[in-house]
Amino acid sequence: MFSGCGEIIENASLESYNTFGIKTSSKYLIKPYSTEELLNLMNELTNKKIKYLVLGKGSNVLLPDTEFKGAVISLEYLNKIEFQDNLVTAEGGISLGALAKYTIDHNLEGLHYLALIPGSLGGALYGNVGSFGHEIYEYVESVEVIRNNTLIKLDKSDIKYSYRYTSFKENNDIIVKATLKLTETKNKEELLDFINTTRKKRLETQPLEYKNAGSVFKNPPQDYAGRLIESLNLKGYRLGDAEVSEKHANFIINRNNATSNDIEKLINYIKEEVYKAYKIELELEINIIKWD
Repeated sequence: MFSGCGEIIENASLESYNTFGIKTSSKYLIKPYSTEELLNLMNELTNKKIKYLVLGKGSNVLLPDTEFKGAVISLEYLNKIEFQDNLVTAEGGISLGALAKYTIDHNLEGLHYLALIPGSLGGALYGNVGSFGHEIYEYVESVEVIRNNTLIKLDKSDIKYSYRYTSFKENNDIIVKATLKLTETKNKEELLDFINTTRKKRLETQPLEYKNAGSVFKNPPQDYAGRLIESLNLKGYRLGDAEVSEKHANFIINRNNATSNDIEKLINYIKEEVYKAYKIELELEINIIKWD
């Protein structure tokens, strides 16, 4: 089964494949080494009617506690990069941090704003991540995806995107590659200093010492989810081993052995309290996965 589809792990733990550290598993964990192997895999899964989930770095998801009876696809081996002048083409499995470093090494700037966002390029494109007022689609020229088991290339104009949203969420596309247009720079040291300074600030203001999935909620218009949650004295509020971070109220941390159920209950409690106080419906930035 799954011949020519990459590395196959059966009855695989997914604890290290999600940044919340949820103790869950899948019948298969499959890691293609190339786009061709990924296409082979998608055809096999379709023919055998096996359900699947594509995971990037697992940094923006809440997985269920129960075993997934299908296949989890990790794109971590799809991480190649090519440069041509100020254009960089990278596969979707590469981490944003590694990609930003490579681009700075090639005297290109832009991605330094996003360098400390955990996750893969594919995940960033899927959710239109951003930081410091910059979003990934500022730099996108084109994206290659697998749609209906066919590899297609989309120009930026073919993609609908807005704050933390893209049309990829509607189409069930698998992002395999993207070309980004960056700006040439002679100030590599300034960019690296920016990243180092930002890293120190995040260590002070975000609970990076605990397992978490980043910002849980999108910021409502002209406001901040963290401010709303903190104003209700919810910092430190805990259900099981899931806790609202004392450092940053828009982070939920896994204190030790938090379950998916603990975290989801805490998310719903926060939403209810914010709505009662402010009549604001907080929208999730993370994706809550349900095994079908």
